[in-house]
Amino acid sequence: MALIPICGILLAPSAQADDTPSSRELLEKCGAGTDFCGFHPDGPPKEVPGESHQVGTSVFNCTDVSQMMNVSWSDTDTESNSVGVSVGVEAGFWEVFKTSLQVSYGHEWSKAHTEQQTTSISVPARQVGWVTRQPTLLETSGTFEMHFGERYHGHYYWYLPFTETAPKGDAGSVSQHTRTMTSDEAKAYCGG
Repeated sequence: MALIPICGILLAPSAQADDTPSSRELLEKCGAGTDFCGFHPDGPPKEVPGESHQVGTSVFNCTDVSQMMNVSWSDTDTESNSVGVSVGVEAGFWEVFKTSLQVSYGHEWSKAHTEQQTTSISVPARQVGWVTRQPTLLETSGTFEMHFGERYHGHYYWYLPFTETAPKGDAGSVSQHTRTMTSDEAKAYCGG
């Protein structure tokens, strides 16, 4: 990720690599060492699919007839960003980011969302069933603009490209799956 210090109209980094602060260092200065810190989104948040993964535990039908079996599960989606900085309550940049999205697009940004359900699966005889969930996430990109009263690593102004992904706050896509048990599973869960 390129950090772009700007003095006047300078658009390319001119400081030595050793003199350039990390993205984390810049974000930690937002609201706690800057005269101004703002976030400029490139556009409204867009939906992106999260990673599909199993939720709850697998269920095993040890009988010789198909069974309806319930899988109760809970799954939590959390935010992530291109800088890899975790968002704590003390993170000044998070408040700047949230406020910008609220003002620009009326969107209330969330750090985490937990979805809880009980899903019924029709599991054929001697098969195993499980549930997967693919969460729906929201992603927005933009630039943090920071002004310093005194030169910070040689510059008064810094611009930091930034992308944030956070939960949309819905169930996403929930799917049911079944397959034949392995011999080891049959022994472990059904006694043979």
